[in-house]
Amino acid sequence: MATTVKGGSSKPSNKRPSKPSKTGSSFKAKKPSSKPAAKPTQQKTKSSAQSLKKKPPHMRYTEKELKVPQLNGIRPTGIQKRPNAKKGKKFVDDKDQMNAILALVMAEKEGNIESKMMRARQLEEVREARKLEAEKRVEGKKVGFEERKQDIKDKKRKGRRSETEGVPDEGEQKAPSKKPRKRVSFG
Repeated sequence: MATTVKGGSSKPSNKRPSKPSKTGSSFKAKKPSSKPAAKPTQQKTKSSAQSLKKKPPHMRYTEKELKVPQLNGIRPTGIQKRPNAKKGKKFVDDKDQMNAILALVMAEKEGNIESKMMRARQLEEVREARKLEAEKRVEGKKVGFEERKQDIKDKKRKGRRSETEGVPDEGEQKAPSKKPRKRVSFG
């Protein structure tokens, strides 16, 4: 059937215009021949992927592939440690070896304690030095204050002597004499 177009509407229609069917033996011949070849390969890959997905996770890998150790197994001393063992874990066969390791650990701890004690001593020495400096400053201020007081007292004494004796002191001689003020009278 051929499609008919109505010429009366000004609005564009939302429908797609249908394409005329292509009539050609070459197009039809290519289409069926390519599809059957692709389908079996897709089905094979899907079936293998689906078979893996259908298996539960614990059945996908073997214990050897996961390197899972045997439970309750006795490990001889010559064998290396397991791949999933904790780092720093040491297995000791002899009491002497264990005591040697323990002595090393204790020596490290004592060294830490000694270094802490040394640090505390140094801090205490610094505190004492600061206290001594503060005391020296306070005493220096007191001495300066006392000297200043003594100077003021001496000046007062010198002033009293000069008034009573009428003889100027050395301090007054060095100072320049004051000029008399000029007076202006209006009148």
